[in-house]
Order: sequence, then structure tokens, then C-alpha cells
Amino acid sequence: MKNKKTLKILGFFIAIVIGAGVGYLVGKFGLAGINLPKTALLFVVFLFVPAFLIVIAFHEAGHAFAGVKVNFDFRMFVVGPFLWNKEQNKWKFKWNKNVNTAGGLVVCLPIGTNNLNKRFAIYAAGGPIASLLLSALAYFLFLLLSSLNTTNMAALQTLGFIFLMLAILSFLIFLITIIPIHSGGFSSDGARILRILKGGEAAHFEVLLLKIIAQSTGGIPPKLIAIDELEEAKTLAKKLNLSYGVYMHGLLHQTTFDLGQLEKAENHLLNYVEEIEEIPAGMRNTVWLDAAFFYAYAKADLDSALKYWNQFKANAFVSKALIYATEAAINFLKSDYETALTKINDSLKEIPNMLDKGNGLALEEKMMNLKNKIQKH
Repeated sequence: MKNKKTLKILGFFIAIVIGAGVGYLVGKFGLAGINLPKTALLFVVFLFVPAFLIVIAFHEAGHAFAGVKVNFDFRMFVVGPFLWNKEQNKWKFKWNKNVNTAGGLVVCLPIGTNNLNKRFAIYAAGGPIASLLLSALAYFLFLLLSSLNTTNMAALQTLGFIFLMLAILSFLIFLITIIPIHSGGFSSDGARILRILKGGEAAHFEVLLLKIIAQSTGGIPPKLIAIDELEEAKTLAKKLNLSYGVYMHGLLHQTTFDLGQLEKAENHLLNYVEEIEEIPAGMRNTVWLDAAFFYAYAKADLDSALKYWNQFKANAFVSKALIYATEAAINFLKSDYETALTKINDSLKEIPNMLDKGNGLALEEKMMNLKNKIQKH
């Protein structure tokens, strides 16, 4: 645990040092000779946040474009406070309140399991390549404007400075994402690309994980996922000290839960909870929700269910179907059958919107079982 924390802190400080160093050098030599009026300078400062969002959006769009090209299903696009989510082939806008993903996120789910290592490497490289292209284009436009006689043209000077700002920011994003860094439960694009290209056990883990995700999102329920591959991935993650290993507890919990192996499912769930600090803070709500649902539905333990439910906070990344399902199971234990039935129907309506179609099938089966129990009362 200490080694993981040390690596996270080290990765974070490396990113800061690199960003500060490159920013200083480019700023020192790139800004020479620019003398903006105060009003123009204030305008540029005001545009810093929008420029940063543009840079992030371009980076994430690179991932999305590459993902679509290698036959991944493009499902979510996040830039700062803005989030677009694909539900039943329709895009919906939501506000993103998750600080962990405010720096940008694209969700592209692999379709099929053929040649996953190469396809994922291309998908991961799409973001840094897009950032580098934007940086080069913006810097070219800055140089082009600088070559003109803009001494008495504050508007053109300001526009040139904005292009320079875009170039600097985009190059920083390229540099920080392409360097192999593991920090805060995330691996940089460069780290994941390197694991894939190096081959060996780390690459095998990535391929196993991608294969499992492809199967589940493709509509294979957890009980039909090869549990030996899940165990192999878990063993490799532990051996190689990979940050993504924590999620194997969640996958194993879902599989054993769906198989009706409740004791094993509970053990995997408790391991998941125990290692929750390895998960980015904004993503931990899925763990609390999984635990609340399991104890309410499978164990009929209202106290434990409420303990985890009270730690859960809804956000745009959590399935509404599972939220309603958990509320249904809790209300069933409270003998509030009318509310439970309403929540079951709400859950069934939301299941088609779940990213994970396999887990959606498993949840639908559980909701129908709960519905049958209510009808017997």
C-alpha cells in the first residue's frame, strides 16, 4: 500500500515539474516581443478557462475518433462541467459534478474481442496525438500572425497570443498524458500504451480486462463470464501491482453474485470496500451502491444496506437503474411494498440505458424476482 501511495505522489509531482518547466521555457521564449494593451491582456486572461476546455475537448475528441475507427462504441464525452451521455443511441447532456473527471473523459467500449491489444493502443494514442496536432496548428497560426506587422493592431496581437496559449496548453496536455504515470487510481495514456506494446504479463492483463469489458458490455451476463479469466486477471494485477487490480474485486463480486454464490460474492465485495481508497474519490459511489444493493437484495440485511446506502451519493456516472433497484430492495425490507414496486418499475425502465448490458440483464432478472415476491404479499 505504501509503495502504491509513493508512486502516486511521485507521478503527481513529476507531472507538476514537467508542466511548470515547459510552461516557463515556452512562456519565456514564446512571449518575447509581445506587448499587449492592458484591456487585451485582461481579455486573454478571461479566456484562459475556455481555452483550457477547448484543449481538453480536442484531446478527448482524439480518443473518441480513434475509438470509433477501431470499432469501439463511443458512449460518453466529458469536458470540465459538461457531460454528454449516449442512452439508447441518443445523446443526452448532463452537468458533470465529479471533480475527478473534470479534466476530461471519454468512454469508448470495445465491440468484439479480436485484436484488442492493437485496437486499444490506437484508442489510447488518439488523445495525445490530437493534442500534439492542435499544439502544432495553434503555434503555426501564432507564428503566421507574428510575421505580420501587427504593432498597431491590438486585435491581431491578442488573437496571436490566444493561439500561443492554446499551443502551450495543448503541448502540456500531450506531454503529461504521453509520459507513463500512475496517479490517483488512473494510468496515463502513455502508461497504458507502454504496457500494451511491451507485451508480457502486463499486456496480457490489459487484454484480459478489455475482453471481459467487451463481453459484459456486449450483453453477456456476469454468470456467463469465464471466472477463471477473472481470477487470472486478479492474480496478475496483484503480482504486477497494477492500479486497475482493485476493479477485479468488483467484477468477481458481480459474477459470483449472479451465480448465486453469495458467500464468495460477499468476500469479493468486502475486499472491494477494503481497497476503496485505490479508486478515484468520485468513482467510489459505485462501490457503496453495489454494497447497499447486495446487502438489501441478497442478504436481507437492512442495517448493512443502509450503512452503505448512506455513504452513496448519486452522480452522472452511476446507473439510475441500480439506484432505483437498491431503493426497491431497501423499501421491500421495510415492508413498503408500494414504493418498492414503483422503484422496480423505474429500474426496469432505466435498464436499457445501462452501459453494461450484461449487468443490465442480471439486474432485470433480480428486479423481476423481487416483483414476484411483492405480488405474493
